[in-house]
Amino acid sequence: MELLENHPRTVAKVISWRVMLTISHIINGFVVSGSWVTGLQIAGLAAVINSLLYWLHERSWNRAQWNRKPTDSLMFVEGQPRTISKIITWRILITIGNFVIPWIITGSLGQAAAFITIATVINMGLYYSHERIWNNI
Repeated sequence: MELLENHPRTVAKVISWRVMLTISHIINGFVVSGSWVTGLQIAGLAAVINSLLYWLHERSWNRAQWNRKPTDSLMFVEGQPRTISKIITWRILITIGNFVIPWIITGSLGQAAAFITIATVINMGLYYSHERIWNNI
């Protein structure tokens, strides 16, 4: 039996994830550039591009049934190995975006590299927490 998320659930996950990341991008952009405007610009462009990437990532993982089990109280439960695997694949995808977007906005490879370093550490923790919270919904 395939255990698939429905589209409204994926949309809800995209929205909650985007809110968390937008706040993170604004703060990270400010820390790297010293400008709230730059932080807002990075967050704005990332909101569009990264939401699309997140949607595609979630729908791809939705097809993979590995380490997903049905339960009586929830639609399904995903094991921690699946969550960790999702973190790794998401990190690869989003690392590219977290470098390219600040580079486009600032024109600085140094600031883009600083942004990606901060974002990688913080966002991995945010992603793990987000997945574990949604596992209980």
